[in-house]
Amino acid sequence: MAVAAVLLVLGGAVVLVWLRINAEAHRADALEAEANRRGEAVTTLASDVRVLRAQITAKGGTPAAPDPSRAVDNLPDRAKVPVPIPGPTGATGPRGPRGLPGQAAPTVTPSPGASGASGAPGEAGVPGKDGAPGKDGTNGKDGAPGQPPAGWIWKWTDAQSVTHTYTCQRTTDSPDDAPRYDCSDSPSPAPSDPSPSRGGGSSSPLAVGLDPTRRQYV
Repeated sequence: MAVAAVLLVLGGAVVLVWLRINAEAHRADALEAEANRRGEAVTTLASDVRVLRAQITAKGGTPAAPDPSRAVDNLPDRAKVPVPIPGPTGATGPRGPRGLPGQAAPTVTPSPGASGASGAPGEAGVPGKDGAPGKDGTNGKDGAPGQPPAGWIWKWTDAQSVTHTYTCQRTTDSPDDAPRYDCSDSPSPAPSDPSPSRGGGSSSPLAVGLDPTRRQYV
């Protein structure tokens, strides 16, 4: 019984392996048939393109499509029928010798490109808010006391339409805190000389030898 069981198991295993091999064989045949059909199609298309190119060239034209051998790399091998089916992948070969060290890359010194064109001016910004009022500054120091004026001129017209021009000049010996001025009157037109009084005396400054237009102000 034990021997029969072992034989039965081995027979089942052989059947499974045979079925697997048969399926792979059918699959390989199908792939080969499909590859052959594709190779024949490529050959037919390449022949048609060459015929069309010859017809266009015969009429003096220039074909737009290139020759199939130039358009498709390794065209003869691709159009070969029957198409060779690659076998199973072989065992990995031994590791090859180590290659030589590569050469150092050349030093590339970049150079700056040309300056670009200036951009368009930007739009004006929004006006800012008014700032807070500043603080009041400190009061300045009082200036030095000024000097009295050296003189002045004053004009006025009396009731007789005589224009009086008073010219005042500061005396040279008067101090700054108490200045004195000599003033003279230049009437225009000049008034006529007053007549002497009956008593032989005179109220005119000319009678005592004084300038009637001279005044002194303190």
